[in-house]
Amino acid sequence: MSNTRRNGSNLWYEVTGDKGSAITMIGGFALVDDQFEFCNQYLLPHHKLLHWHYRGVGKSDWSMTEPYSVEGWVDDLAAILDDAGIDKTSIWCTSTGTSIGVRFASKYPERVNALITYPWIRADQTWKNIFTASYHVGSVFGVDQLSRMFAGVVLPPDLLYSADGIKYEQWAKIRYVANLNPTTLENVIAAYSNLDLTSDIKNISCPTMLLMGNDSALNSDSNLESASYEGLLSDFLDLKDDVEIVTIEGAGSTYCMITRPEECSMAVVSYLKNIEK
Repeated sequence: MSNTRRNGSNLWYEVTGDKGSAITMIGGFALVDDQFEFCNQYLLPHHKLLHWHYRGVGKSDWSMTEPYSVEGWVDDLAAILDDAGIDKTSIWCTSTGTSIGVRFASKYPERVNALITYPWIRADQTWKNIFTASYHVGSVFGVDQLSRMFAGVVLPPDLLYSADGIKYEQWAKIRYVANLNPTTLENVIAAYSNLDLTSDIKNISCPTMLLMGNDSALNSDSNLESASYEGLLSDFLDLKDDVEIVTIEGAGSTYCMITRPEECSMAVVSYLKNIEK
């Protein structure tokens, strides 16, 4: 485990493995690198892994030496890569971490080997409502209750109230409490609230794979159409269609690497093997 500093804040990261090219993992604001916890065993025989926490969450500083922003987190990642001695990396990002991965690939194309991403584009009204609800649940009822809210959104409906669904929700609750600070939650969420990655996506030049599950509550509510599997995919392909699409059938949205880690991980390994030939 290591730390580097940028603009007065300590930034936590960890590099594991010594085989193959590097993959940088970027999860959502509540789970951060924990989102890929179950993937490590499948990735490490093939790749070096960089796990990190962006400022305001997890093991990086929670103090606000500057307002939290996607742009700031992108530059934090560049500083971490410099400190770790990694000149070029593939990026695997999902959930709100997509914003950091996509913008990094757009701003620092010379440092990105490939992008594996969730097809999120912008914080439209649907996403603003989700963020507003996240803040109110976290601030009023506690950050531990956010795990129940998000499980209800991103897990497959048939899994949600099963023994496995309860297990995943309890697993997430522990990590939400560890990673989120109630006093900085509003500022972390605010960094995403007016996000638009349209120009960033158009600017991506590296090989790109879209990876997500296709079964969650986001697909069953017409009010959430822009956040559904079909809505996200269609909007992304309108901007960039030279991508490989991997759908984890029956897995939940951004939790597909949690509930189906081997399938997701081996899809990433196979994709990188093909482009690195």
